[in-house]
Amino acid sequence: METSHGICRIAVALGETHSRVLLEQLDHWQEYLALVNMILFCSGIPGHYPVSETTSSLTLTFWYTLQDDILSFEEEKQAVYLQVYRPVYFQLVDVLLQKSHYPSEEEYTSWSSDDKEQFRIYRVDISDTLMYVYEILGSELLSKLYDGLGRQLMDPQQSGVWQDTEALLFGFQSIAETIDVNYSDVIPGLIGLLPRINISNLMLADTVMYTIGSLAEWLADHPVMLSSVLPMVLQGLEKEELSVSSVSTLKRICRECRHNLSPCAQDILTVSQTVLLKNLHKSSQCMWLMQALGFLLSALPAEEILSGLHSLITPHIQQLDALAHQEPNASNKQSIMHILGMLSNLFSTLDISTHSEVSEGAASLRLTPSQRPPNPVVVVLQQVFPLIQTILGKWLCDSEVVEAVCGVFDKSVRTLLYDFGPMVPQLCEMLGQMYGAIAGGSPRGATEPFSDVLLNLNRHCPALLPRWLNESLQAAGFPAAQVSAEQKQSFIQQLLREQTNKRRMKETVMEFSQLCRGLQGSGYSKY
Repeated sequence: METSHGICRIAVALGETHSRVLLEQLDHWQEYLALVNMILFCSGIPGHYPVSETTSSLTLTFWYTLQDDILSFEEEKQAVYLQVYRPVYFQLVDVLLQKSHYPSEEEYTSWSSDDKEQFRIYRVDISDTLMYVYEILGSELLSKLYDGLGRQLMDPQQSGVWQDTEALLFGFQSIAETIDVNYSDVIPGLIGLLPRINISNLMLADTVMYTIGSLAEWLADHPVMLSSVLPMVLQGLEKEELSVSSVSTLKRICRECRHNLSPCAQDILTVSQTVLLKNLHKSSQCMWLMQALGFLLSALPAEEILSGLHSLITPHIQQLDALAHQEPNASNKQSIMHILGMLSNLFSTLDISTHSEVSEGAASLRLTPSQRPPNPVVVVLQQVFPLIQTILGKWLCDSEVVEAVCGVFDKSVRTLLYDFGPMVPQLCEMLGQMYGAIAGGSPRGATEPFSDVLLNLNRHCPALLPRWLNESLQAAGFPAAQVSAEQKQSFIQQLLREQTNKRRMKETVMEFSQLCRGLQGSGYSKY
């Protein structure tokens, strides 16, 4: 193995370093082609990387170099080189797909976690190479993959080899992730083949999910095909082992195809709610799933959004209510932050502004904010606000919980923009609640998250912010007896100056919180 590794290293170094010079030696093109074929053999050296061979990975950068040099020549020379080397690149595709094969499940289970991670990275490198090779092979590469997949799935004798099917899908996904395949004539056929795949094998199922996700933009332009693949995604969503691939794919579909999902919206909501209540997915995937559902709800008819929203979040609000009335402990904290995070992620994508303009036309643009129907997100925020106050009252000394609470409002402001106006009175209460504890000695970190909310309010509700700041801070002795009316006014003016600088806003909020604590120093002279 060491000998072949060394020979391969020499061949690759020679080919990479002198590629252009060797290409220009037209009288010796056969000798250089022999060297290229030698490197091709090294790319496909038998064995599974990295367990039984480590040589093939050395060759991948050579194929980039050769392709770049070929495409750098003027058109006439380029055509000559392509005639010689395109067949080599087609062979390379076969080699790379073969090398990307998973071993048998039994063998793969015996691999160490380090071997599995190296193999994953190796497949990413292969994926990048296939994507790059598309530039030289074009649509014929997709046709080659599609033809191979068709043979796999239509021939009963071949369909049992799941690794072959997975590798071909892996090739498709590699290209579709970065190349615009919207005009490819093989994608409809590919979508038609996907339901034929048995996704009982988890590694194959994972790649099926990612392949569907890579075609989300194409599906948005061809919504009639959604019914072919969406059931597979929802089936994957119910398997814990497919958590990352199925949730990320559903999110992409809901983002790109949301205006065409009304017929299946209830199915998506039902399955999603089921898996959320069963706690099948880790916290990060739950956040992605809530983002997906935010996109989905955004495009529903106006009268269905609020009912869908209530149906989705009611069980979680009930759980949050129970947690809010329990004594603080580490377990409760994680559960509270998880639910608040889910709400934040849901509200970050539930944007009905475009939806209302599409559905109501120019008439919607003539309505003032006070004439518009209440935004569903605002309705929900107003309903859960007393609960959030209860949580804040018990957890104000925990900066992580305070950050999670502020995250709900921060994400909402970014999405709602001026529609956030009706929430301003409640935020006044929250501000008072936070700063009145500051005077009592709550930790420094408790006010930092609130600066993001203030910054976004100042950016998106500049007419409202001055009014509610003045209203909330005008009471004598609030938020602390040692803060004068002049200092409060100076604080308000400082806040209103900042619409873009996050760091300065945090400094301003922190300095005022220190002032409320009775801390004096040159840093606070502006007040």
